[in-house]
Amino acid sequence: MILFLLLIIIYMITCSEEVVESVAFSISIWKDNLFPTLFPFFVVSNLLMQYGFVDIIGKILAYPMETIFHLPKDTGFVLAASLFSGFPSGAKYTKDLVSQNRITKEEGARLLTFTHYSNPLFILGMIGSILLNNKKIGILILISHITSGLIVGYLFNYKYRNKNCKTNHSNKHIPNSQKNFGELLTSSIFDSLNTMFLLLGIVTIFLILSTILNQIISLPPILKIIMSGILEMTQGIKMVSNIKMNNLIQTILITSMISFGGLSVHMQVIGIISEQKIKYKPFFIARILHALLASGIVFILYQIFI
Repeated sequence: MILFLLLIIIYMITCSEEVVESVAFSISIWKDNLFPTLFPFFVVSNLLMQYGFVDIIGKILAYPMETIFHLPKDTGFVLAASLFSGFPSGAKYTKDLVSQNRITKEEGARLLTFTHYSNPLFILGMIGSILLNNKKIGILILISHITSGLIVGYLFNYKYRNKNCKTNHSNKHIPNSQKNFGELLTSSIFDSLNTMFLLLGIVTIFLILSTILNQIISLPPILKIIMSGILEMTQGIKMVSNIKMNNLIQTILITSMISFGGLSVHMQVIGIISEQKIKYKPFFIARILHALLASGIVFILYQIFI
């Protein structure tokens, strides 16, 4: 590891221009995509959890969470939040529920297998409208991404169908009424900023690593794109959209990259859940299955609608 880090330092000194460009690109991703979509949602969601909104949405989603995914009804909040705000919000709210003793660590690991979704605005706006200039393909990618994720959740939780998954009411959340709104808002902002800066740091490091590997290792363009997508999803998607290739293959590659998330996103998840010692392995296996299923579904939908 020491030798590896020394090689990175040497590269950063000798090829500083490429490194600076990678850092600037990571900051632009964070500033233009991650921060505007995730930070406000993190703050408001944190406040909602403080005021007991988990119990309300838990009642609404109780039936599908308990009968389809065989998890306590409180986990419905995590599913809803991950669908609307995108990753790594699923990891953040799963960690919060475990820390509040609303679900067990084992249930948290199972919940993570199907609460990994990209922000819908990113797929429809950035990918569909801007990068691919085709809103219909953006919709197909979004449908495939979400559908395959829910299928993964069912497959991973099917064997727990006979397990009693009713929420333990002894751990029922009591809304935080002893603090005023100003105190809750301040704590929510600080908590959300800590998470956002963690995301910025991880995205930056993985973009630098991806740049170094692309410079050192000589690979065919398609393999270079796949390697970049495995390391950092956003950079991989940008490279796919810039290269001339069959539209169907391009769509499949982008869908698989989004569903896998890239090791950058995986490291974000690890950084968030490590505090509660939630297992990462089920999440990793689920992402591979998620990418394969999403690719198959988007292939079928593309043949029908495009």
